[in-house]
Amino acid sequence: MKLVIVESPNKVRKIKDFLGSGYRVAASFGHVRDLPAKGGIAVAFHGGKVAPTYEQLERASRAVHELSGLAKQADEVLLATDPDREGEAIAWHISQLLGERTYRRVVFHSVTKAAVQKAMAEPRPLDLRLVNAQQARRVLDRVVGWLVSPTLRCLGKAARSAGRVQSVALRLVAEREREIGKFNNVDYMVLAAKLEKPGAPPPFEAKLIIWKGTPLNQRLKDPVLAEQAIDWCKQQRWEVLACDRRDSSRNAPPPFSTATVQQAASVRLGFNPDATMKLLQGLFEDGNITYHRTDSTALSPEAIADARKLIAKDFPAEYLPKGPIIHATKSANAQEAHEAIRPTHPEKGPDAFRGDEGKLYKLIWQRFIACQMSAGRDQITTLDAACAPGEWKLADGTLVPRGVFQAKGKVTVFDGWRKLAGEDATEETKVKAKPGEKPEPDAEDDESSEELPMLVVGEELRLLDLLAQKRSTKPPPRYTQASLIKKLEKDGIGRPSTYANIMRTILERGYVEEKKRKLYATPLGSSVTDFLVRHFSGNFIDLGYTARLEDDLDRISRGEADWEKVVTEASFAVLKLAQAAGLRGNPLIQP
Repeated sequence: MKLVIVESPNKVRKIKDFLGSGYRVAASFGHVRDLPAKGGIAVAFHGGKVAPTYEQLERASRAVHELSGLAKQADEVLLATDPDREGEAIAWHISQLLGERTYRRVVFHSVTKAAVQKAMAEPRPLDLRLVNAQQARRVLDRVVGWLVSPTLRCLGKAARSAGRVQSVALRLVAEREREIGKFNNVDYMVLAAKLEKPGAPPPFEAKLIIWKGTPLNQRLKDPVLAEQAIDWCKQQRWEVLACDRRDSSRNAPPPFSTATVQQAASVRLGFNPDATMKLLQGLFEDGNITYHRTDSTALSPEAIADARKLIAKDFPAEYLPKGPIIHATKSANAQEAHEAIRPTHPEKGPDAFRGDEGKLYKLIWQRFIACQMSAGRDQITTLDAACAPGEWKLADGTLVPRGVFQAKGKVTVFDGWRKLAGEDATEETKVKAKPGEKPEPDAEDDESSEELPMLVVGEELRLLDLLAQKRSTKPPPRYTQASLIKKLEKDGIGRPSTYANIMRTILERGYVEEKKRKLYATPLGSSVTDFLVRHFSGNFIDLGYTARLEDDLDRISRGEADWEKVVTEASFAVLKLAQAAGLRGNPLIQP
């Protein structure tokens, strides 16, 4: 009999059905060992060696006891925990608790019969490089927490703790809060002309972009000058200065990774990252999607073929491109051999699910199918109108219009993938207004969705109206959970699988508040950030340092760096700063 150990009990029956007789499937119920929650730092350093003290989790006692008994009866033990570094580490911890014997590791990225049977046919040894990368992350998180948190006591009891990646996320929110607080709004005027070609409606709107040869970026700061310009322009001759029409192609966004699905679910469905990850876990364990903790946007050839088959069946021929579309993974820290998040059985459409799970599955299914559909095509028209052409003389003697007004229009020629996924499928960080809410005004957007006439240079234009619109410069927007996750991912800080926990932690500890889905740093959060920046600058609180440490963890996973050396150097650097900040003694040296 072969014993297969998985993490979640929800997988047991399904995998047993896939494997049939000769196999026994049992669950560890997640983690079985960890650094103790109480009783000290539980990590010692001796002569360049790192000695973490792990203990069996109390809640895992029953599961470990049952697994131990089953392992003694088994001819072979196959460790089928999740297919990432954390899963590799859990498999290793299980092997350490069950005792001396040969353990084999099996990895599958979807809970389907084909994937599970293929994995069982290709067992491998435990990969200690991945185990050590995860050990390094866990030890460093413990060291930072235990060394830095006591130094926050000077801020009061409310400042309970600091974390290696959580503190960087908090710093981003706090510094954005400070930027907004210091921002001085500047009022300006936008001149908008309503024009038409005589006898050839419809009219169109153009905005002033150049005045007396000087580019304005649509902004006139002096309201008096704006009114004078309006009065003057109303008396002048107008004509077409330039008219350009070009085709634009828009490819579909790639299928979801962990970070992008959290962002899209937040923006389009209103789900917080924690809820999204729980829904993804259920969809994965039920065999409906591939593994949901992934940095990759790659797809297997079989998955691409399935998507193309569905497109050919359900859409006209022009929606299926001649060949498959390959989406390269852009994440600098993408983990090994992962696929994007996708449906395991694409023929099972969104109507097969209900509730929040159904909403999330629909988002994943549409994104997966759309990523193999033809590009959308738009026609972009840019029209420049001259007010008083040739009236203004530049310093070099060149005659130009006193005013140049510009209009931009976009018309969809072919919707392509947008027919399925929608125009806003790429909006993964922009907060949508809820029903009944007034949407916040955007920054300048001079591109209209209306069609502009194709006019000839020199043709006369008729001014129908000219108005000055008062505007004001805006501070940088506050982070949302979606945009903060996007920032962390872009800068290579932390892992996407930890982002939900990071968001939850900074909110629960009172460092950040969420109002109308915007993140606000509290006074406590700002005080904690100021303290950490003052005492730990150049270390874990810095974005660049934290990203470089992620690179070191990736190097460990590839066998290119020694995990004990990386952890030792990073830990003692934190210790030195913590002692300077008021920490007494050296908890890293233990008997």
